Amino acid sequence: MTLRFTAALVVLLCVGVLGIAGTINTFAIVDAVNAKLPASDQFDAIGWWPSKTLRLQRQYRRLYPDGRLLWRQGVLTYAMLFCTVLAAVLIGFGFLSIAFLGGIGALLFWFVYFKH
Repeated sequence: MTLRFTAALVVLLCVGVLGIAGTINTFAIVDAVNAKLPASDQFDAIGWWPSKTLRLQRQYRRLYPDGRLLWRQGVLTYAMLFCTVLAAVLIGFGFLSIAFLGGIGALLFWFVYFKH
C-alpha cells in the first residue's frame, strides 16, 4: 500500500513539473503573439481565464499558422492529464470516476489544443 502511495506522489510531482513547463510555454506563446501585435492589443502575462486563453490561441494560430508552441502546450497538458489519471488509479479511485476524468479531460483538451 505504501509503495502505491509513494508512486502516486511521484506521479503527482510530475504533474507539477509539467505544469511549470506548461506555464513557461504559455509565456513563450504570449511573447510570440505580443511581438506581432500593436501595444493596445497585446496580452498581459498575468490573469488568465478561459476566454482570454482561447483568444490568445486564436491569435497565435492566425499569426503563426505553422507554429508548434500550441502543439507543445497540448502535449504537456495531455501528459499532465495522463499523470493525474495514473495517480487516481494508484490511489484507488473507482473505474467510473477515472474513466470520466480521463475521457472528459481528453475530449476537452483535444478541442482546445488540436482541433482547428
